[in-house]
Amino acid sequence: MGLPEPSPGSRSSLPRKTTVSFTTQDLAQFSAASRDRNPLHISEEYARTTPYGEPVVFGMLGVLAALGRLSDRHDRLLQRISIEFRNPLAVGIPYRLEVSEPTTDRAVVKFYDATRLMLKATFTFVPRHEDARETPVQEVACSAEAADLKKENLLAGTRVTGAYGPAITELAEVIRRWELSQKGATALHISAMMWASFVVGMELPGKRAVFWRLELTFHPEDGPQENPLRYDVTIQDFDERLDLLHTTGMLSAGPTVCAAAEMWAFVRQDSPQPSLRRLTDLLPRSEQLKGKIALVIGGSRGLGAAITQALASQGCTVFLNYHQCTTEAERIRTSLGSTFGTIELLQGDASDIQWCRTVRQNLIERYGGLDLLICNASPPIRPLPFVPEKFAQFQDFLAQSVAMAGIPMSALLSALAPRSGWNVFISSAFVKDLPPEWPHYVTAKCAIEGLMHWAAAHYPQVHSLIVRPPKLLTDQTNTTVGRQGAMPVEQAAAAIVNRLACPEPSQGVQILEAF
Repeated sequence: MGLPEPSPGSRSSLPRKTTVSFTTQDLAQFSAASRDRNPLHISEEYARTTPYGEPVVFGMLGVLAALGRLSDRHDRLLQRISIEFRNPLAVGIPYRLEVSEPTTDRAVVKFYDATRLMLKATFTFVPRHEDARETPVQEVACSAEAADLKKENLLAGTRVTGAYGPAITELAEVIRRWELSQKGATALHISAMMWASFVVGMELPGKRAVFWRLELTFHPEDGPQENPLRYDVTIQDFDERLDLLHTTGMLSAGPTVCAAAEMWAFVRQDSPQPSLRRLTDLLPRSEQLKGKIALVIGGSRGLGAAITQALASQGCTVFLNYHQCTTEAERIRTSLGSTFGTIELLQGDASDIQWCRTVRQNLIERYGGLDLLICNASPPIRPLPFVPEKFAQFQDFLAQSVAMAGIPMSALLSALAPRSGWNVFISSAFVKDLPPEWPHYVTAKCAIEGLMHWAAAHYPQVHSLIVRPPKLLTDQTNTTVGRQGAMPVEQAAAAIVNRLACPEPSQGVQILEAF
């Protein structure tokens, strides 16, 4: 007895598996085509001040990559897409795609980072009529700078209107790059997807956006139009509990509606900045550390910035090391004015041994040595499952983390010893709490803590302090969920500097866990 014939339009129910990764060139190409210039995606300096620590792949670029992995559909037209942006995609990560196409009219693509679902895209198609006519897309100059709307500006009923058109040459390059020409999506469909990215990333809410969901329905095309595409978008709701913005919009060519969208995006709050007023309430200014010389590795943002301010408020001369965050470093340098201690900026890569040697030589020539070394720097942290296929990333993170603390220690312990100085490492309470998504982070912190114990044994003249703060309110935790229960950095910085100014008699490595 033979197998039954498949029904018309049916396809295999078993998902196909493939991989995809994105480059900075892919991000630049999509940005140029879509007019979405949100700095979260294209500015390394800006992205470092966000919870992601590095540029994030445009969510809609992920959707186009998913569309390009579908089977060709010469006799179908895209009717609807439903997208869930579960987690942000990063450059250089090979994502596993599961492509399910049970029929020619429906397809689902899921992005995974190991077992973690990153994106889910559902595509719905309808038969293409023989007399169907495609609407050409016109290029339109759009705003070049993303709006910076805060939650008080996001009122229900607010409307944004305007003309939209992708950059035609770059649009064609995107279509070629992701092999989109035979997938049932016209140039207008792809332009409408790019428009949704533009609206969220540049208009509502703009710079602070983190795309979460999209429902985009396409209307039949009417053929040639002389009018550019125009859009009308309205805020439906802003949920302050979740910082979640819900908008609806229409994209039209002349009197014809081309696409209708429902869009949801989280709105990131301002990056937390250390407050000198809160700090001095906890640690009044004094001259307890007058004449002391400190070097803070990673001192431009978060806890490192607060430690820098706290040390200077006690009369210390502080060298603030930063790698690329010049604006933030300069803000901290000028925050204390001309009273008490001073802050000097030292730009450089602390994992570069030659840079550390040069710093050591300069400190010895100018001041005769160093009194306080605080190692606070870390690579960008994102969840990383502990599975074989991710172990190369695990090793890279571990190597970078150890270098950022170990290389400064290797160069500067000998400068601390003659002055009985302090070697301070900012670890984390997570070495005990062991969060399941951060095995690489826990391992790195434990490894450096081990190095601290070795250094204490072989440099007995140097005081050693391991600091294990709880979750802190920093760029890394500046999300709706991350902010919950996070300690202000000023509280941790005050406790650290108070311990350094008024040390407890102790042998070996001291551990600070109470804040």
